[in-house]
Amino acid sequence: MRKIVMKVSSIDKLRFQNYMMLIKKAESKAEADMYFRLAKEIIKKAEKNNRSLL
Repeated sequence: MRKIVMKVSSIDKLRFQNYMMLIKKAESKAEADMYFRLAKEIIKKAEKNNRSLL
C-alpha cells in the first residue's frame, strides 16, 4: 500500500482515523458510504491546502 503524506491538522488526522474505524464497524452499506464520503472530504481539503502551498 502506498503511503500518502499531506499536511493536515492533527484534528483532521484524528477525524480521518476515526472515520476509517467507523467504516469497519458500520452495520450497513449506507452508513459505511457516509463515513467514506466524510473521510474523502478531509483528503480533498488536504489536497487543496497542499496545492496552495506550492
